[in-house]
Amino acid sequence: MKRPGAAFALALVSSILSPILVFIELSALFFAGMVTYEPTNSLVVKASSIAVVVLIGLLALALPLIAITTGRRARAASRSMATGGSGLATAALVIGVIVTAGVLVAQVYFVLMVFGSCSLDGC
Repeated sequence: MKRPGAAFALALVSSILSPILVFIELSALFFAGMVTYEPTNSLVVKASSIAVVVLIGLLALALPLIAITTGRRARAASRSMATGGSGLATAALVIGVIVTAGVLVAQVYFVLMVFGSCSLDGC
């Protein structure tokens, strides 16, 4: 990746989309809880609702990880060629790491909610 601007744009997009996806994941988590609690739903429906929650969580985590990867490549390319743009690539890395940390904290909190250790009131 020779374009640090693309890595920076991807990091900005992930900083906007990942919190939205985390909120959607929380809503889907409550929906999956209602679906799995209902005894008349089949096992396939219950497993599908849980799979949707997991996929949304993976997508929310994948976006900043891709931004980190492209930022590292752009930073290495700009340093090796001395073309400049290392600052944008570094900014993409920083934004990606911050967003990844936030998403991971949310994922841990959601797992603790599923197992009953935490609730919306706190842990």
